Amino acid sequence: MRSVKICILLSLLDFVTSQSATDVKNLLTKLFVTDGYNKNVRPLQDQMQYVPIYLDFVLNSVIEFNEQEESLKTAGYLMAYWEDEYLTWNSSDYNGVDVLFVPQDDIWKPDLSLSNTFAIFKGMGSSYLNVQIYNDGLVQWFPSMIFESTCAVNIKYFPFDTQKCDLKFTAWSYRKVEVEIHKGNKGVVLDDYVKNAAWELVSSTSQDVVTEEAAVVFTLHLKRKPLFFLFNIIGPVLLLSILNIFTFVLPVESGEKAGYSITVFLALAVFLTIISDQLPNNSDTVSLMAIYLTTMVLLSTAVVAVCLIQIRLSIRKETEQPINRFYASIVKLANCLQCRRQMIQNKIKPDKIVKEKSLDDIDDEPEVEAISWMDVVHAMDFLLFWLAAIYTFVCTTAIACSAVSNV
Repeated sequence: MRSVKICILLSLLDFVTSQSATDVKNLLTKLFVTDGYNKNVRPLQDQMQYVPIYLDFVLNSVIEFNEQEESLKTAGYLMAYWEDEYLTWNSSDYNGVDVLFVPQDDIWKPDLSLSNTFAIFKGMGSSYLNVQIYNDGLVQWFPSMIFESTCAVNIKYFPFDTQKCDLKFTAWSYRKVEVEIHKGNKGVVLDDYVKNAAWELVSSTSQDVVTEEAAVVFTLHLKRKPLFFLFNIIGPVLLLSILNIFTFVLPVESGEKAGYSITVFLALAVFLTIISDQLPNNSDTVSLMAIYLTTMVLLSTAVVAVCLIQIRLSIRKETEQPINRFYASIVKLANCLQCRRQMIQNKIKPDKIVKEKSLDDIDDEPEVEAISWMDVVHAMDFLLFWLAAIYTFVCTTAIACSAVSNV
């Protein structure tokens, strides 16, 4: 009994190791010489039928997403499957040879290409890659390359934006009646995916193209990681917006008010330039961040103009240019808001409005405090400080709520 088992085991070992190079050579000769395989003929006995191709996409990494050029660069490879009716054999006739590896250019294959390519338009794979052929006619082809595809960018919620990018693969020379491309069972495979430092892959989908075109589309949903922009752009812009308000805290007597306001204006303009350089030249949508910076630049422009006016007013003399009702009302409003109840009037009154009054009338009048041009400037500082603060708070809150709503 034991000897029988040993004989069976030896026979199985002999069966496993009986495949030789001669068997593979004979099989290749049979398929490509004897049978006269022609790679220019679609792999169907009935040429009136279409060849079904099934595609899966293995994504290795997102190399770069260029918003300025609106392009996406990814690394990965396709898994393509189809049946070739001219490449079938009985494996028992060749000592169990059930799979062959041949160069991809030796057999018929669909001329797959990335139709929405951003760079050079070229076919998939290369001459040194092999395809796997099974004895039942199943062909597996795994062409790998760096894919550079176009991607329309929606910059509205930058830097809290989510982008949707398509990779559309098509059989360029064939119509759908000749070659049909379908999504595979796996779709986008992420087993070997390496995370990107700037973008998070939220999800991925695959779908067939419902047109006369033989194509399949793999869609990547990417979400930007905003931490870099929070520390390097948004944070400094918010701080500059606060500094813009505090221009009205700096007294005009210091002589630095105009220079300070212009410095803040230039800093905001620099950040606006930085944001513009990082975003595409897109007129369909405008970034909320760019809108916010524009509103702050407008405020800073107004602040610079007001500061120059205040400097002009501060050098006026009441004897030469009396304070009119408009400026007096500014001082009065500022005093009211500061809970000051004294009455104000011009230090110098025109002779036209001076009337003779009796001593009793004079005694009944409340005490009046005269005002100067510096009082007007200080009142303007008080009122404009709070107006600028309210303006900044409203703009910041509105833009922040709109941006966070997309998170």
